[in-house]
Amino acid sequence: MDWYSTYVGQLKRISLTQRGNLSRVKEGLGDKVASKLTAADVIEHTRKRRQGEHINKDGHRVPACGGATMNVELGYLSEMLKVAKSMGKLTLPHDPVAEARPSLRLVKLVAKSVKRNRRPTPEELSRLKAHFEANAWRMKLPMADIVDFAIGTAKREGEITRLLWEDLDAPTRTAVLRDAKHPRAKEGNHKRFPLLADMWPLVDRQPTKDRQRIFPFKPDSIGTAFRRACIALGIQDLHFHDLRHEATSRLFEQGYSIEQVATVTLHESWQELKRYTQLRPESLHRD
Repeated sequence: MDWYSTYVGQLKRISLTQRGNLSRVKEGLGDKVASKLTAADVIEHTRKRRQGEHINKDGHRVPACGGATMNVELGYLSEMLKVAKSMGKLTLPHDPVAEARPSLRLVKLVAKSVKRNRRPTPEELSRLKAHFEANAWRMKLPMADIVDFAIGTAKREGEITRLLWEDLDAPTRTAVLRDAKHPRAKEGNHKRFPLLADMWPLVDRQPTKDRQRIFPFKPDSIGTAFRRACIALGIQDLHFHDLRHEATSRLFEQGYSIEQVATVTLHESWQELKRYTQLRPESLHRD
C-alpha cells in the first residue's frame, strides 16, 4: 500500500477520497501479507467498518459507514491489488475482493448508492434564503448567494469554491471549472459552462476580487452552514447536494435539451445526467 501511494501516485493523481479509503484499508489490513490475503480477511474488515468497530491509526473508533461507501473502498483495494500484480510487485493467485463480494452482497455489507430524488420546495428555499439573509451580519459565508449560485449552475460545494476570477469571460458570460469530475480523467479536465440568467451579476457582486477564488471558502463550511440552517428551520432530509438535482431538473423544466443541460451541469453521459433529473409533473403543462 505504501508502494502504491508513492510510486503510482507519481503516475496518476490519487484523489483525497481514494487516499482516505486506502487509509482505512491500511489500518484494517496493513499487517496482512498481501499475497496471502483472503476473502475472509476482506469480509472481516468490511464487517468492522460497517458496524463501527474499525480503529484508526490514532486509536480512535471510526463511525460505521454505509454499504455504498464500503463498495467504493473495496473497489480501490481491488484496483491496488491488480496494479501491484500487473507490475510484478505481488504474486496473487486469486482476487480476494472478487471472491468476497458475493457473500458481502448476500449479507448486505455492501450496496449500491441509493438514488436520491429529494428536491427542495419553493417554501423551503424561501425560508432558507430568509434565514441566511437575516444572519448575514455574523456569517463569513454569503450563503444566500451560494445557494442561488448552486441552483443556477448545478455545481457542487467543492466546484463552487474552486472557481477563479481569471477563468471568467465577460463577453460570453461563461466560466471555466478546472479539473471537472470525470470517471477516468479528472485532472486537467477543464470545462467551460455558461452563467445563465442572474448568475453573472451574482458573481460580479462578490467582494473578493483581490483574491484568486470567487468564493474563497472551504467546501465543508458550506455544507455545515446549510445543514445547521436546515436543523434550525426544521427542514428534514435536505442536503446541499440536492440543490444540484434541483438545478438540473429546473433546466429541463425550462425546455433546455439534454445537450444544453449537460453544457451547464458538465455531465459526461445521459445515464449520469438522468440520475440528477426529477421532473415535477405539473411542470409539463404548456398553457
